[in-house]
Amino acid sequence: MWRAMEGLKDKERRGRPDIVHYFLLNVLESPAGKEGLVDVYVHTYDGKIFYVEPETRIPRAYGRFIGIMSQVLRGEDTPKIHPIEKNVNEIIEGKKNARFKIIVLDEDGRTNLPEQAVARDSFVIIGGFPHGTFRRIYPADDRVKIHDRVLPAWVVGAEVAAGWERRFLFAGF
Repeated sequence: MWRAMEGLKDKERRGRPDIVHYFLLNVLESPAGKEGLVDVYVHTYDGKIFYVEPETRIPRAYGRFIGIMSQVLRGEDTPKIHPIEKNVNEIIEGKKNARFKIIVLDEDGRTNLPEQAVARDSFVIIGGFPHGTFRRIYPADDRVKIHDRVLPAWVVGAEVAAGWERRFLFAGF
């Protein structure tokens, strides 16, 4: 795969559906995900955005996941993953208008524990590319890193979900 991408612009930001697969498994199978409390948007390199319904069951087998995502990217109808006809800024603006706290997980952000960074209604932006940082500056209420080392997106997603759960879902335990 790497060889085929050698001549592509931004090759370090492409060709890793495994990152999305691991991320979706971790976040949607978390307790918050199981309770339907997580909304996930996937933003592709070429600007397409897909909404993954909270009750979506992501196949454990990577090959099956690739088959479903191939259908999605070709525009074929899938029951739980839908294209969104908005750009990223419109989605962020809609969340801001709905009083969500916008948090960008950024390796240049201030260090904070996930449970301290999130609000009950948070919209968290996590980069899902193999290397590098965001190409654009997203409008945010906070820019946070949860560790001094760069972590894989699926680990960050799981940590943020767990932090939110500790703060809000399991607060009474």
